[in-house]
Amino acid sequence: MRRELIIKIDNKEVHLSPTLAIPIGETNIPIEHFKFRSHNEIYWNVELIEYNHDTRCWKMKVLDYFIKHTESFEGQKYAEQIDRIAFEKFDWLNFEQLLTSYSKINLISILDNHDVDRFYRESAKQSKKDDYHQLDFHQQKKDDHDFMEDDDLDPNFYSLNFEFKVDFSDAEFKDGYVTFTKKITKIPENVEFNVKNEFLLAEFESIKSWFSKKLKTKKFRVNAIIKISYGKVFETTATSPEISKIDAELVDSIKYDRTIALTKEPNSFDRDKSLFTLDEIFGEIKSNDVEGNVFKQSDDDILGLLLKNHKTRNKKQLEYLAGRKQSENSKLKFTLHPNFGFLFLIEGKENNHFVWELLNSHATYIWSIEKSELDIELQFKRIEASINTIRDGGRELYKKAYRNKDIDNDLGFSTIDHDDISLNFAEGFIKWKHKLKEGII
Repeated sequence: MRRELIIKIDNKEVHLSPTLAIPIGETNIPIEHFKFRSHNEIYWNVELIEYNHDTRCWKMKVLDYFIKHTESFEGQKYAEQIDRIAFEKFDWLNFEQLLTSYSKINLISILDNHDVDRFYRESAKQSKKDDYHQLDFHQQKKDDHDFMEDDDLDPNFYSLNFEFKVDFSDAEFKDGYVTFTKKITKIPENVEFNVKNEFLLAEFESIKSWFSKKLKTKKFRVNAIIKISYGKVFETTATSPEISKIDAELVDSIKYDRTIALTKEPNSFDRDKSLFTLDEIFGEIKSNDVEGNVFKQSDDDILGLLLKNHKTRNKKQLEYLAGRKQSENSKLKFTLHPNFGFLFLIEGKENNHFVWELLNSHATYIWSIEKSELDIELQFKRIEASINTIRDGGRELYKKAYRNKDIDNDLGFSTIDHDDISLNFAEGFIKWKHKLKEGII
């Protein structure tokens, strides 16, 4: 029984279903010698002829190159493990209509329904003239200093070499490459270039300025080659010494720098807001970019990176609060102004304890609220108001007002000093932990 399926194809992959795709390099299609059109999706109706279990390869034949009804593609499933595809020869009269450029002489082995004898009788120059069908503009005059002819010395085929600089702001980061367009004086339309780099991701577009800062330049240099056929661009290649410097180590250093930047003075000062979630604090970094949690860091990632790379005087306290006490039912909150810090939630038997520990601070602040008094979000709002008061008036003024019962009479409040840490680190931490346990029953 003949088995037919619908596949979708582009210049990178053969899609067997919405969730299953085979790289075009794992087929017998010589994609280096042509390009499929990209303005409309290409669907084929194919016949599955034979399956090779050893190579996990399906042999297929295209039955229809222009199908309109593709609904069944969405639900297609395959019982076999598929790693490769071998296509039977393509019908040239149909296949050609799907291409935007091609070198026919390099496609002969995969084509049917073309006049082979006539094609081979043509002169080399004539065959090349028919080979590339891409941008529509007149041949430009070549200068001796900036072109090199191809090996066959055909004056209608030549390469232009260029060196230029591109602003980071004018380029776009993609998965595996950076892309940009450039106006070339000898070509009437802008030319698109891609500089490959496997360490680049599309999400880095929002933190592009960090790469510029790390590389210490607002522009990157480009060495480009444009291949021309009868006045038409059919291939571009580009490299950049700056883009090539982007590797795993540089990306990690940007991740670290952005984490450290969280501890700096924020962009703005909202008098009603002092507690932030992890996603919110990345929006407060001083930068020209619209950023965000690009590296998808968790609360533990941020805390771990700060403690690992900083000589933090209250490192043991922060590690203890994060690892032993932080409630699993609540996310860690952060404070930014006037100092960077963490607000931990510790659930006691009767009370919720909100523990504020600033980075490199000299004391721990603890507020306690009965669990039944308010829901947890309102309790956070209540503690935020107290932190706002400290932010505006200072810690000593707040503690004095609390002792005099002039503020926060409805809250339990206490502090634990870190003074002993500088004298005897181990002994100081043990005393601090003992006092904490006494205060969070």
